[in-house]
Amino acid sequence: MSTDNREDYLINILRLTDGVRVVKTTEIANYMGVAPASVTEMLKILSKEGLVNYERYRGVSLTAEGITVAKNLRRKHHIMERFLTDVLDVDHQSAHDNACAFEHSMSEDAAIKICHMIGHKVDGDCDTCPEPCDEKMGVKKPAICLVDAEPGDWGTISHVSNKDVAVVRKLISMGFVPGRAIKLDSKVSVDGARIILIGDSVIALDKELCSSIFMNQN
Repeated sequence: MSTDNREDYLINILRLTDGVRVVKTTEIANYMGVAPASVTEMLKILSKEGLVNYERYRGVSLTAEGITVAKNLRRKHHIMERFLTDVLDVDHQSAHDNACAFEHSMSEDAAIKICHMIGHKVDGDCDTCPEPCDEKMGVKKPAICLVDAEPGDWGTISHVSNKDVAVVRKLISMGFVPGRAIKLDSKVSVDGARIILIGDSVIALDKELCSSIFMNQN
């Protein structure tokens, strides 16, 4: 059995139980569209690995370790799904199908960076995003909004955040993506445009757009 296949079972058991109840083998088989015998075989393997509690005729539940693995997979799935829908404007069904493939191979570092690009909390498996992600990436100072920066402040883009996904897409298309070097060159006025240096480009942004960009200061 492949690792992906094992992980599919874990995340689907989590979806059926939310980690708090026992689910029947037949429920899993119907949900995944596989034969009950295949489910039983996999549950025995997962039980030996300490990822599920399985008792024949009674059902299965996730162990603490199984819940951790499954929630991490679900988090990566939701991160990729939201990236595809919110940033790339992919339809939901296609985004879901692609996320099912990406969730297995996505590294933690890639998940953190994509989460930063989305710029807001993705789901309940990442309760205080993005601050813990900053800690994992070695960022010592909290990200500041570009609106609050002073001329001469510089650093790297932490994330882009706005309730209007069209604004996020616009900024990303302009090159405002996590990890890029950025510097506030000057303010045209207190409530007006800011002159931004990003890479080799000089860009004037209004205050509203600047309020959607966050950077880690150097």
